[in-house]
Amino acid sequence: MSRILAPISAITGNAAATGEWAIPVPFACRVVACSIVDTDGIAADNTDYVTMTITGTTGYDSRAAKQGTLTADTSLALTLSPEGVVLAAGGVLKVTLAKSGSGKATEAAVCWLLEPAN
Repeated sequence: MSRILAPISAITGNAAATGEWAIPVPFACRVVACSIVDTDGIAADNTDYVTMTITGTTGYDSRAAKQGTLTADTSLALTLSPEGVVLAAGGVLKVTLAKSGSGKATEAAVCWLLEPAN
């Protein structure tokens, strides 16, 4: 069974920037893996932090009690959603970025590994 990589890059912004990024998926597929990387890294902080809601995963949260630090240029494998995400043809892979307190600057990318689903 062939697998496909679906990346979103340029999830960028200063400490206050938030937003959403999405890519359409033209075929039915299952998320089998997902990772995130930040070129500058993100320090763990319980007051000034970033959270990302990422399709097919439990997300990323830079608070120390959550995933915490993202080391610069080092990929972090994310935990997949327990229910296992299957997207219908025409579905969307999405990243939603939110920041709290003073926030954190981000220079991130997300990459999903997908496989066709019936």
